[in-house]
Amino acid sequence: MSKIATAVLTVCLSLFLAGCPVRPRPLSQPETIVAEGAYVHEKSGMTFPLSVGDYRRTEIIRYDEQNLDVSAGYDLYDGRRKVAATVYVYPAPSPLSIGALMNTVVSGRAILTKKEFEARTREILHAHPGGKLMEDTEMSIPIGGVTRVGRIATFEYEQNFAGQYQMVRSHLCMFDFVGGKWTLKYRITYPKNLETTSEIDALLQGVPWNVPQG
Repeated sequence: MSKIATAVLTVCLSLFLAGCPVRPRPLSQPETIVAEGAYVHEKSGMTFPLSVGDYRRTEIIRYDEQNLDVSAGYDLYDGRRKVAATVYVYPAPSPLSIGALMNTVVSGRAILTKKEFEARTREILHAHPGGKLMEDTEMSIPIGGVTRVGRIATFEYEQNFAGQYQMVRSHLCMFDFVGGKWTLKYRITYPKNLETTSEIDALLQGVPWNVPQG
């Protein structure tokens, strides 16, 4: 390969790996979005209903000026179960696409996805000193008639939860490049001794993914 071709390829690789993401401009303080019914995030198409199975929506928050980065909280509290969840949607870094180098784009996305997941994992461990990462694995789940592939990490740590200081189990579930340019992130937390497999599946499958495919 000539020096010129090598230089061009190096530039392209750098662009692919860095991507050209839309950069949300963070607000100085997150703001509450008031919505009486189902809330549709116009930028991505994601819908946050008032309820998902036995979960009830608690609040919707936006974190940036352009309304690109938002979340919806959902709680499932009854006599037996106590589960708190938050669903986030925000822009994913999007590598460029240049003809024959599409394989490089795919590889670049995989690297960006890995880096994003690792960053969020470190964020959680930093916020909970003494917390432990118990599991980190790929996951697949049918959502909207399509099998979606993402990644899940499971943590255990102590915190004040549901009115008492206790050991909890918390999951980080992430799906990147949804519709080509969005990240969907789920945080689900509950007391460590509570069996919640069906409740977790209900939440993941119950929030509609109305994101146009890119």
